[in-house]
Amino acid sequence: MMFRDLYQGAHLFVAGIRVHEHLHGRPPTLAGLAQILKVSEEELSLVARKLSDEKIVTEIVSGSECRYGIGDHMRIEDLPRQAQAPSIVDEITQFQSRQESKLKEIEKTLGDSRDKKRVFSDLEKALKDPSRLQKKKNPLD
Repeated sequence: MMFRDLYQGAHLFVAGIRVHEHLHGRPPTLAGLAQILKVSEEELSLVARKLSDEKIVTEIVSGSECRYGIGDHMRIEDLPRQAQAPSIVDEITQFQSRQESKLKEIEKTLGDSRDKKRVFSDLEKALKDPSRLQKKKNPLD
């Protein structure tokens, strides 16, 4: 069972916490919530992480298990009611802008093109005629 959106998932998650606490007298684990809500633990884990980031639920970590309590449940109303997936065009433009900024940064660190041309021409001359290279004097001589 996939949640239609985060808003619906948040309401079900918080309701599951309340039901589990009422039945068992303690905060639920993901396995307990999965059993009550008939939803996979993986899907609940994704919702729990998002709700924990939004401070809607609190994670109670003890030893190797993690239980969930209700935090600020009023923040659920601030969540988007429809799933908003970024369009592929937006993702492509963001990627292109990141690539362009990286290229500009690389060009900036390499310096002017005149310096590059001079360095490459010196290297080319040295490869063609190694005898033309001037040896630097050793300060110990």
